Amino acid sequence: MEECIFCKIITKEADAQILFENEYVCCFLDKYPINKGHVLVVPKKHYPEFTQVDQDSLSKIIITAKRIAAQLQKVLNPDGITIMQNNGVFKDVNHYHMHIIPRFLNDGFGWIEPNNSVSHDEFTEIGFILKKSLTNSAD
Repeated sequence: MEECIFCKIITKEADAQILFENEYVCCFLDKYPINKGHVLVVPKKHYPEFTQVDQDSLSKIIITAKRIAAQLQKVLNPDGITIMQNNGVFKDVNHYHMHIIPRFLNDGFGWIEPNNSVSHDEFTEIGFILKKSLTNSAD
């Protein structure tokens, strides 16, 4: 396995501003924050992708994210909070993690919507395919 900075932070082999940890998760300030108070919630077990994370860890991640968001709201009084994560080629660390980002009006961070459109037929078709796939899946 390649060296993982998050695994090193979890095992205290790398420095980080750890805010909270338990058996399942480790939370620390992002060293390259989008805004002040940008927190990462990371499972202690190494999972490269969201779809590989076990149910117990997923549950603890989302519960912890809620707790972090509530405290960020209390401490920093942001105008909102963005909770996000990336997968595949779009992630910059090969260890699943969730971003909790305090948002402030005019902070410059935003969602850029591409100029792509989906036809009504494509919309209907993908809905049908996904619904069928979800109905037939075991998870």
